[in-house]
Amino acid sequence: MWITLTLIASTLAVDLPTHTSGQKSVDLARQLLPDATPHRTARYVVLSDGDRQLIRSVEHSLEEARRQYDRWCRVMRVPRPRPDERLLCILFHEHEDFVAFAEQTEHLGEAAKHVSGYFSPRFDWIVCFDPWDSTDLTAASRSLDDADINIKDAEDHGADPDQIADARQRVNAARQQVQQEELARRIAVTIHEAVHQLVHVGDAFPGRANWPAWLHEGVAVAFETDNHRKPFGPDRGYTPRVEGFCHALREQTHLPLIKLLAEDTIDHANGSHVGVLYDQSGSLVSWLYVHKRRELAAFLNEIGIPDSTGAIPNLTEVFTRTIGPPAKIEQRWHADVLR
Repeated sequence: MWITLTLIASTLAVDLPTHTSGQKSVDLARQLLPDATPHRTARYVVLSDGDRQLIRSVEHSLEEARRQYDRWCRVMRVPRPRPDERLLCILFHEHEDFVAFAEQTEHLGEAAKHVSGYFSPRFDWIVCFDPWDSTDLTAASRSLDDADINIKDAEDHGADPDQIADARQRVNAARQQVQQEELARRIAVTIHEAVHQLVHVGDAFPGRANWPAWLHEGVAVAFETDNHRKPFGPDRGYTPRVEGFCHALREQTHLPLIKLLAEDTIDHANGSHVGVLYDQSGSLVSWLYVHKRRELAAFLNEIGIPDSTGAIPNLTEVFTRTIGPPAKIEQRWHADVLR
């Protein structure tokens, strides 16, 4: 049985705290979703009524995200996150239920319809839905189901057997591609949100609460992969993101670095803007990690920390002081990407 809207409606009767974490977050989530079952790994709890195979895939992605993030922290020479209790991931089977839960616990409104998952600093939990229920993948599956019906109808009416076999082979190949895309999205989204969670619960970057959205997303995007069985992280490019930013550069749809540094919010309802901004931010973090690792560490450790007057230092000024002039950095970065 999947988590349903009637189950989620129970959140209306719960007085939500201003902040909770660890086992208290797990207890709250179980109160909000009483039909969901907790599944525990060494360092995570996955709360879901989903298929066990699906949950196992998410568990593996979470644990590998933690290992690769720990590796990154060691290389960056910053403290690794060591939470006392397991971290929580809530996994919905249905997109509609994901949106309802996001609205009732976070009041995300329209934005919840345009994201595949999110991390809640308020409750320290990750919330995702199974990408099989994404609009485009659902439409593709229905189209293939219709193709199967048409092939069977043609076969019943005496169509050429070779043509029938060829059509079935093409439909099966297309269905396999849809399944591969579903798995790739599940892995990438889980790891992306897990990195947000690890940045938040760790002590590596003291000013993280004041980071702009593009920087949080850039760090998370830099860890994305569609294969958690191989090493991944900012020193290994994720092909869809790399190709996305290359395309943006060639089409001149990217943001100049000086404008990116000044960006404070992300309009998730604007799909093209979000895609370019995520690709670009992830590319910048990855490039800096490979070519200016010490400078990147200094930047991340300094940005967002209030000065003696309580003011947050200007991000562009901190970037220039710790990493270099944006114009020169941008020139080298873009040249390497296009090369």
